[in-house]
Amino acid sequence: MSGGVTQSPPPDAERRFFGPPDDQAILPWYDGAYSRAFIALHPFFAVEGLDPATCVDGPLVLDADDSPQNLGLIEWLDRENARQRVGKELDEDAVDDIAKLFGSTIAWQAMAARADIADHRGLNRALRTGIGGLRAELADHPAEARLRLCCVRDRIFRPATGVLPPPMERGLVDLFRRARLDEIVMGDEFGDQEHVVDVAALDMPTSWRTSSLPIPFPRRLFARDGSLLVSVHWDSFFTIILGTEERLSGVGIDALFEGFWASVETSIGWLFQPAIPLAR
Repeated sequence: MSGGVTQSPPPDAERRFFGPPDDQAILPWYDGAYSRAFIALHPFFAVEGLDPATCVDGPLVLDADDSPQNLGLIEWLDRENARQRVGKELDEDAVDDIAKLFGSTIAWQAMAARADIADHRGLNRALRTGIGGLRAELADHPAEARLRLCCVRDRIFRPATGVLPPPMERGLVDLFRRARLDEIVMGDEFGDQEHVVDVAALDMPTSWRTSSLPIPFPRRLFARDGSLLVSVHWDSFFTIILGTEERLSGVGIDALFEGFWASVETSIGWLFQPAIPLAR
C-alpha cells in the first residue's frame, strides 16, 4: 500500500474499469453512480482430507531484491513457478474445483480469534503482509506469522487475492438473481474484453476458472444499465459490490457474504480506518 497524489474520479464511461486508489473513498470516487457499497470478504476454507501444503495455491510472492542477475524477469518468474509446483499433488485448477464443490468456509471472525488478531482489519493487514502488499512500515509480520501457523496447523486455505474466489461463485449467482438480472456483463481488469453472459450459464458445479466462459478470471461483473458492479481489487482479499438503491433493495447481500457496508469514507485501504462491524 503506497501513498499518492489524490486523483479525480474518471469519466462516467470509465468508472466500471478503474476503481479508486487505496487512499480514496470508494463511493465518492464513483460520483453518485452507486448509492451503496458492500465489502465482501474472500473466505478462508478447508476441505476434509486435503492439506494445502500438497497443493499449488495462492500467489507467487517474489522480492525484487532476490532477482538473479543472470535471468530476465520472465525467465525468473517461470523458474520460480516451476519450483512452486515441485512435489505438489494438485494444481490451481483442481484446487478451485474442489474448493467450490467441497470447501467448508471459515469466517474471518473465527480466523481472527484463532490467530489472536483483533478484528477483520488486522486480519486483512496480516494477509496483505503475507503477499508483500504493504510498505515495510505498515506490515504486521508477527500477526502474519500467527495466521500462517494457524493455517498450516489446521489445514486451512487462505482467501484468494485479486480474483473472484470459487467459494463465492454460487453466492454471486444468487446475488444476480435476487437483483432481478437475467444477464450480466463479464469483463477483465482493464476493459480490453467484455462479454454478455446469461446468469443461468454461471450456475455450474465447477469453478468459472475451469469452465468454457469467455473470461475465466473476470475482475468485473456488471449490469448493462450500470445499476450494479461487482469489482475485485487486484491486490486485495475482498470484492466490492456496488449498486443503486433500487437494484439492491431486498437483495440481502449480507446474508450471502461475510463483510460490511461501506460508509462514505471507506476506502480500499480500510484496514487502517476505524472499524465498521461485520454485517454477520
